[in-house]
Amino acid sequence: MSEHVIDLCTYLQSKKIYYNQSRRAMVSFAFTFTGAAISWPSPAIPKFKNGEANINISDAQSSWVVSLAALGAFPGCYLGKVLSERAGRRATIFSAAVPGFLGAGIILFTKIPELLYVARILIGIANGITAVVTMIYLTEIADKEIRGALGMLVQVMNNLGSLAVYSIGPFVCYTALNSIVLFISVFYAVICLWVPESPYYHLTYGRLAAAKKAFMTIKGTRDEVWVDEQLETMRLHVQESMENKTTFKELITNMKYRKAIYIISGLKVLQYMTGSLAIQSYLEIIFRQSSSISGPFASIVYGFVQLGAGIGATFLAGYFGRRVLMFTSSFGVAVALTIIGLYFFLQDSVQVSPETLSSISLLPLIGVLSFNILYATGIGNLPYIMQAELFPINVKAMASSAATMMACILNFFVTKSYQGIKDGLGHYTVFWSFASIAYVGIFFIYFFVPETKGKSLEEVQDNMQIDIDEVERLNKSENKA
Repeated sequence: MSEHVIDLCTYLQSKKIYYNQSRRAMVSFAFTFTGAAISWPSPAIPKFKNGEANINISDAQSSWVVSLAALGAFPGCYLGKVLSERAGRRATIFSAAVPGFLGAGIILFTKIPELLYVARILIGIANGITAVVTMIYLTEIADKEIRGALGMLVQVMNNLGSLAVYSIGPFVCYTALNSIVLFISVFYAVICLWVPESPYYHLTYGRLAAAKKAFMTIKGTRDEVWVDEQLETMRLHVQESMENKTTFKELITNMKYRKAIYIISGLKVLQYMTGSLAIQSYLEIIFRQSSSISGPFASIVYGFVQLGAGIGATFLAGYFGRRVLMFTSSFGVAVALTIIGLYFFLQDSVQVSPETLSSISLLPLIGVLSFNILYATGIGNLPYIMQAELFPINVKAMASSAATMMACILNFFVTKSYQGIKDGLGHYTVFWSFASIAYVGIFFIYFFVPETKGKSLEEVQDNMQIDIDEVERLNKSENKA
């Protein structure tokens, strides 16, 4: 009898752990809307071109529609930073649904290109808020053993939103496509109702009882002795960080944050200047101009591979370090982009015979799918995790906001310039430019990026401080000499 009771308790405990792990992961569902919004232009632009959308819009205007979401994310990042500090992580994640819903609603009903601009800016604001606060939340509530995998789940959810748009969008009317995006914005808002607040946020305001309740909910435990021990460590870390609370000016001028800024800035350039957003936005157009496979079906294949790669990456993050994954990812992305560029170079510049071109027609598909897989395993998401790991809590929201603002500028530049570079210098120039960034990224990761896997947030930041102290001691010794 006692054995059966023990088995039942073990089973119920495993179910409880699974339930609480699921609650932690719920917040990442916000990125399904981000993925859907990023991928929306891929099926929407062909509908503009063939008149199905009943909108009179030029290629130049379409490029603005694509790129303004990235520009809109810029103020969204600032709002995410302010709201996450004042209203809390949970409320901020939930509030991101409002501009997303408004933007998707405008796109659903408007036939005026200028209103599409407004809608995409609103969607960008939603994406900016989500990008800043979600990774802060996940890194604060995740156990150090699963922090990488839980962070990588964001990429899975992003890919899930993209897959929905890629697999359904080309085969339904323009109104149905927009309705899907609108529905996702509502659905993730409902999901977020079950998300508990971060204990770190409560501790920043001295609300120990609320932090304890949230911590016990997240961890799924009633062991108050263990909880009190953990909270005391967190409280001391938060107290120390908040005593050193700083401004944006000090963030960029204080030596102790300098190394983290350099690392995250380099990773952001690598993450976004390799062209992921441009490829996702113009995916169907790319395949229509290159592959023997039809654009819509190739997009579906891309979406499924992207989702599978994201799921695989969550497991890889649990076994391999950040450096290994990002190094491998950057190298693979560089090679994949080089292959895509080579095809377009042979097609547009060398102008090889149709027979030769037909024999290598699968190169773009292979290159894009390889890019998809290798990007997801490292540089696609790990920089988000690291930006939340390397900065202490007193500057975390500000630093994450600044990093995401930088990403917005880079994304806007990449998506807006894509069409112009393609038309002026050729498609191959676009992809070889992206590849060159990835090649440089290989060396940057090897020489400058630290390993953070398996370390608590306190350990990561203490190690960063040790490096700064060593630099300061060396500078003092050199000055004395």
